[in-house]
Amino acid sequence: MTELVFMRHGHALSRQEAGAASDSERPLSPRGEREALESARRLQAAGFAPDRIVSSPFLRACRTAEIAAGVFPSASRETDRAISDGPAQALLDLAQGFYAGKDRVLLIGHQPLLGAVAAYLLGDDPFDLSPAGFVRLKCEGEPGCATLLEFYAPPPSKDGR
Repeated sequence: MTELVFMRHGHALSRQEAGAASDSERPLSPRGEREALESARRLQAAGFAPDRIVSSPFLRACRTAEIAAGVFPSASRETDRAISDGPAQALLDLAQGFYAGKDRVLLIGHQPLLGAVAAYLLGDDPFDLSPAGFVRLKCEGEPGCATLLEFYAPPPSKDGR
């Protein structure tokens, strides 16, 4: 059995707020840092420990992966453009490539791509993943045969930051 977690990066600053030259250079906000840590700890408390953490190469996804790696230090880390650039088939191919093993993989990227591919594997409607939200699946067999283990959205920030 393979377990896949499709996690959206934590809340990020806008290009203007960050002074970033491009969308790929947008960093996490302090709120996003907290959300990413909270989500990783939630996965850990549920008994999920990834063998691999694969993220989009975009700064905000890489930082979310770095935070998760602090919670899961034995997981290997890598980046893959399929998680940031799509098309959906590229991410689907990447996800299905993990089916052959018994790995537990944390995929960190962006909406709407992550929510759409996770839903396809379940044979369901697309998920609307909030920042640092995730969908955890048990995958066996063909797409449409995955089982939903958890759908999580961090609670709204009390102070708005």
